[in-house]
Amino acid sequence: MTEIVLFGGTTEGRELCELLSKKQIETIVCIATEYGEMLLTPQETLHVHMGRLDKAAMEKLFKTENPRLVIDATHPYANQVSDNISTACKKVGTKHLRLLRETLDNEGCVIFPHMNGLISWLKDQRGTIFSTLGTKEAAALSVIEGYRERLWLRILPDTAGLSACLRAGFPARHVICMQGPFSRELNAAMFRETKADILLTKESGLTGGYLEKIDAARECAMTVALLSRPSEETGLTLSAMLKLIEEDAL
Repeated sequence: MTEIVLFGGTTEGRELCELLSKKQIETIVCIATEYGEMLLTPQETLHVHMGRLDKAAMEKLFKTENPRLVIDATHPYANQVSDNISTACKKVGTKHLRLLRETLDNEGCVIFPHMNGLISWLKDQRGTIFSTLGTKEAAALSVIEGYRERLWLRILPDTAGLSACLRAGFPARHVICMQGPFSRELNAAMFRETKADILLTKESGLTGGYLEKIDAARECAMTVALLSRPSEETGLTLSAMLKLIEEDAL
């Protein structure tokens, strides 16, 4: 019997997997991409499901496996996935916990709650833009005037993501495929090499290298445009969730 279904793909998700495996808790971890699967090692009690699941597929999985708990440790900006997990759990009657990243320093950032507002602001800005928003926002950013010359994208080293950026019209030379998190020094080196004036980022948390990005941007005298997290999030921090697992209190 599966005790836990964990939706991962994040650094926190991998930490939870390690502890659940150590505690010999039967777990299925759901990973969306092949790249995410490569970062995990299946164990005796840790089983990996690779591939995106829609709401119906989630409901089927929960009914089939009948876990006592579903943990949502997806990226804090994966709103649609989190909504689907929550809705499927409610329909099936399965207990559900959302893992939250702590809010960090955003002093001096230009903050936008939605992508549309960020795009409108960018249309009035000059200079070179360095985006760490990910591949999902690449198409939206292609409306910026001169984006093929002005805009750099840093994304995960994933073939599907790279293909999406190329389809959006970005030249391959302006797409940096690397696995983070990155140090302040490496961030600053990239910003200087690309002569970037504006950093586009999300509040990805300590494990996502957010502070290192912000510090490097400040060092390089860049403007930081921050796409903020959903304000209605509720859940547990990683430390709180790890403590519950250690104490067998989930």
